[in-house]
Amino acid sequence: MANLFSNLRADVKHKIDFSLVPLGVILIEFSVLATQLSKDSYKSLADLLLLRFLHTLLMLALAALISRIFIRLRITEANYRTIALTGTVTIAIGDVIHRYLGHKLGVQLVSADRRVGIVLLQGCFWFPAFMIIGSKRTKIFQQFRDYEKRLIVATRAQSRISKEFISRQTQIQDQIKQELFDVCNKLKASITAVWNPSNDISENNALIQPFLMGHELRNLSMKLEEYGSESHGSKFFGQNLNSVNLLIKQFRILYSTTAKKAPLRKSTYALVLIALVTPPYINYFSLKETLVAYPLMSLSIFIAGHFIANSLASPSPRAIRNSSVLIYLAGFLPIIANIIGQAITQDPNTKYPILITSIILPFSYYFFIKTLQVLNPYALHLIRNDELKASNSLQDAITKIVSEEFSHALSHRWAIYIHGNVLTRLAATALKLETSSNHQDSEAFNASVESLLQLLENPAAKFEQDLTDVRTEIASRLDPWSGLLEVTLHIDSEIESIRKVRVHELGEVIEELVSNSMRHGKAHKISLWVTKKGDKEICIKAIDDSTVAPPAEITRYGLGTRIFNLASDGRWSIMRIDSGSEFELTMAIEP
Repeated sequence: MANLFSNLRADVKHKIDFSLVPLGVILIEFSVLATQLSKDSYKSLADLLLLRFLHTLLMLALAALISRIFIRLRITEANYRTIALTGTVTIAIGDVIHRYLGHKLGVQLVSADRRVGIVLLQGCFWFPAFMIIGSKRTKIFQQFRDYEKRLIVATRAQSRISKEFISRQTQIQDQIKQELFDVCNKLKASITAVWNPSNDISENNALIQPFLMGHELRNLSMKLEEYGSESHGSKFFGQNLNSVNLLIKQFRILYSTTAKKAPLRKSTYALVLIALVTPPYINYFSLKETLVAYPLMSLSIFIAGHFIANSLASPSPRAIRNSSVLIYLAGFLPIIANIIGQAITQDPNTKYPILITSIILPFSYYFFIKTLQVLNPYALHLIRNDELKASNSLQDAITKIVSEEFSHALSHRWAIYIHGNVLTRLAATALKLETSSNHQDSEAFNASVESLLQLLENPAAKFEQDLTDVRTEIASRLDPWSGLLEVTLHIDSEIESIRKVRVHELGEVIEELVSNSMRHGKAHKISLWVTKKGDKEICIKAIDDSTVAPPAEITRYGLGTRIFNLASDGRWSIMRIDSGSEFELTMAIEP
């Protein structure tokens, strides 16, 4: 157990934390209940259940009282000896209460010497175990949260360069472009069919003008905008992802990685099982029988621990599975030994109940070993150094999420493009044709029609324009807000001229955060910093003077959230500061 508890020297201090003690009380009470049920040591099942219920409540109250005493005395740390002494006193008081309730409710208890053994085991082992693990819970949970966040960030980034995602990108682009080309080709054919340069210019104008309303293009733009603005999904680690099954599979990855790189000691496998099997010996065996059977049982457990550790260390690709099977099977050693012992000397008083030894004990042993392996301090070292990978299920789920975010963001981008470039061009052409018709300028009229037909021939030409640098991209996004919002912009000189595929996404982030500051925060001033972060990342930071505070928690998974997640892989935050709001986002500038 040294891997988990560091060591038990007197000079090693552990934080006092009673948070997991209630869980320990409940588990111990359940174990005692299973033992008493098997021994038929009660007059009434109702009285037995009442005893266990009352004793559980009193033990929880006792633990809470002792916790308050430590707080009042301002004792925040203690060594193992002090914790074990506290546990022994707590369990001893509980045993006195147990004896009193048992007498009142007609439940027969084990002898005094057996109770002493149980008190020492629970007080010196299980109580410190729950106390010390509880003291590490904040650090452990924080490490797991950080691990989960980094894991998802890394998996999202990886998914964006995967063959599946690139294929999905191409598919979405082609689908939208095909719809646009179909509508534009139909519109082009309609205009071509009615336009005759040799006809009267007024007649041509009257025939062409109805088509320039662009109803089908407007419907396509609205459809893409509605899809791009859809809100659905639930948050999980800040992402649109929620599946218990994924968590379980990720736990398997976590266990298998830590078990191979930081396996438990052989003695740990044995000590945990011995700690679990000792209470049945105390409850069912006499001292003489224990002195004979317990050493043999302990020896077989240590041998089993040796086989488990060696199986895990094997280079076989099935090492994890084989060791897991051995861990579970080792939990059956007590019942096997008991069956052999009963065959040699049949004694009803020492016969183990099936509920405890064939169901509860193997499962408990398997669960404790798996949990101890994951909570191994070196396992946290692996987490901090990102030496773990995502499960296939998690990778697939995140790839699907990123694809959906990309689909919605791209639909929004195309909706804006169609509205701002194609429909605007139709409206402008309609005005030009009307003006040319009024002035009977057939040359200008026909030139405008020709130009429009060229646009309809390739309506996506401007959407697929060349890459721009960071400064130009940001300037184009800020230009519409000129005169409405006072913007102070700082861009690191070394990234101003970067031309990458993701610069366009950086521009979308700037556009969205500025829009949010204006529309939702009612800001008048905003300061923007676009700085280099490492070799391949950019940090975008914005501080405004918004009068409306951002929400404490993002509850709406809208287009803005989708744009930020897609660009940063979830690495963004917004919070209220003294006189405004602060937004920060980190994104990889590489694809």
